[in-house]
Amino acid sequence: MTKINVAVVGCGYVANDHLKAWRRLREANVVAVSDLNENLAKSKAKTWNIPKYYSTLSDLLANCKVDVVDICTPPQTHTALAVEAMKAGVNVLIEKPMTMTVKDAGKIVECQKATVVKAGVIHNWLFDSPVLQADSMIKKGKLGEILHVEIEALNTKYDSMVANEHHWCHIMPGGRFSEMLAHPIYLVRHFLNGEVEVDDIQISKVGNYPWMKSDELCAIFRVGKKLGRLYCSFNSSRDAVYINLYGTEGIIKMDLINAILMFLPKRRTSRFSKGFDSLRQAGQIVKCTAKNTAKIVSRGWMSGHDLCIKLFAESLISSYDPPVSVTEGLAVVKTLEEMCNRINELDGNA
Repeated sequence: MTKINVAVVGCGYVANDHLKAWRRLREANVVAVSDLNENLAKSKAKTWNIPKYYSTLSDLLANCKVDVVDICTPPQTHTALAVEAMKAGVNVLIEKPMTMTVKDAGKIVECQKATVVKAGVIHNWLFDSPVLQADSMIKKGKLGEILHVEIEALNTKYDSMVANEHHWCHIMPGGRFSEMLAHPIYLVRHFLNGEVEVDDIQISKVGNYPWMKSDELCAIFRVGKKLGRLYCSFNSSRDAVYINLYGTEGIIKMDLINAILMFLPKRRTSRFSKGFDSLRQAGQIVKCTAKNTAKIVSRGWMSGHDLCIKLFAESLISSYDPPVSVTEGLAVVKTLEEMCNRINELDGNA
């Protein structure tokens, strides 16, 4: 396969990130879009100059030759669409979370094994620049043994899903949290390298949207003897994603939105240590800012979505495995389903 014909299914907001990523790839050609709202599909096709649009995946597959179906619909619809595409011999890429239940995720994994097409999941924060830099430093041993992972996912009350009382996320177990919790789950799995157990979840209601029963969350994860912590808010003064890794040889602090990474090595206690540490941190921020500016100016900036989709495309052309397998997607869904059920119970919806 030298040229990839792509169809994007689901024409909501996230489809724009996927379409932008596919358009960056010379080897890819977006030939069709589909959405149950045919007017939305028509509008998306016109905006992105895509030749064909359909109201169902069945019509698309019957009338258009494609190599990849990129699924950008709500997660409760992913299984039926992915299975239909795979049974037609078409590779699939699925937006996170892969599904909302282990049962549905298992159907995707089983179908992929039976059809032997390639299937991947978008776990895009794994491919953001600071996370990739952290991976490189960890492989070189700079952090030593990782002891703890700390994640803060902050959103304002103007978040497009939160502020829309009719958004599909509000009817899901776990509410708005159901859509975003896959991110911290796969990050904890990645950095602590193991199966994630949920030790504790605490939720709270701070905002004034009546359609949200909870909008603040703290969770404690356990991977073997190691712990991870998550704080998620939909009441923040600004959007932010922070990841801190604590190791025996140092600390890594990441700011995903501003693409900044700081490494803090072991510090000796001396009269000058704090001053040197401040200079080191300031220097790293300046260096990251300069690199980011150069990438933006040269149009070489790639988001996590961009790189994840690029690597998936390369896996189709070559013999590579997809960057995130559906088996990994299933493992994340296992923890996600547990967390959403517990949130649902705490919200009083059980």
